[in-house]
Amino acid sequence: MRADITSGMSSMMAAYIAANPSLVTRHYPTMPESFDQVPCTYMDRHGETVAFSMGVRVRTARVDIVLVSRLTESGETSVLHDQTVDSLLEWFSQVAYSHVGGSSTVFDEMTLTDEPAGPASQFFATRFGFVISDGAGRT
Repeated sequence: MRADITSGMSSMMAAYIAANPSLVTRHYPTMPESFDQVPCTYMDRHGETVAFSMGVRVRTARVDIVLVSRLTESGETSVLHDQTVDSLLEWFSQVAYSHVGGSSTVFDEMTLTDEPAGPASQFFATRFGFVISDGAGRT
């Protein structure tokens, strides 16, 4: 499941960037050492829980895609960041199932959180939090 999620999220972001090269310039598989190419995205994992019930195992993972933009005083920058957030939300809503996991994968929820990013908070980020379950379970 973990390898499928990583591969699927990376594939989903590569497709988004190909379709929207002016909105996001690069996707990193993990948080990069520095944000040289912005706006960019990276994947941040928060582990998983495993539940057992009546002999069935269900894995649930928390994975975030984080959009990072340079923080400036320009209203144009914040408008572009908000437009990209809206665009990514639509993209995730439409294509996530076809890219992440298999037929048993279920997106339980998605959250959006704004936060500072980078050294001295010189970047602005929006975190798209996915809760993904292996809906088929395993014995």
